[in-house]
Amino acid sequence: MAVKAVDRRVFESVIDGLAKATKEKPEDIVWFFQVRELMNEMDKPMSDEKAWEIILKDKRTANLSTMELLELAREELKKFHRIEGKLKKLGVI
Repeated sequence: MAVKAVDRRVFESVIDGLAKATKEKPEDIVWFFQVRELMNEMDKPMSDEKAWEIILKDKRTANLSTMELLELAREELKKFHRIEGKLKKLGVI
C-alpha cells in the first residue's frame, strides 16, 4: 500500500515538473502520453476480424456535425504537436 502511494507521488511530481517546464497543464501532459500510446497502438498490424470487433463494440454516435468534428480534430492535433515539440526540446521524447 505504501509503495503505491509513493509511486503516485513520484508520478505526480514528474507530471507537474513536465507541466511547469512546458507551461502546459498537467492533465494535458497526461493526455499527450495517452494519445501517443494510442497512436503507437494503431501502427501495429491488426486482423480484419479484430478491427471489426472493435468497431462493432464501440458504436458511439457523435453529437457534432462533421465540420465541428474536423475543427475539434484540428485543434487537438495542434495541441498534440505543440506539446510534442516542447517535450522534444526538453529531451523527454
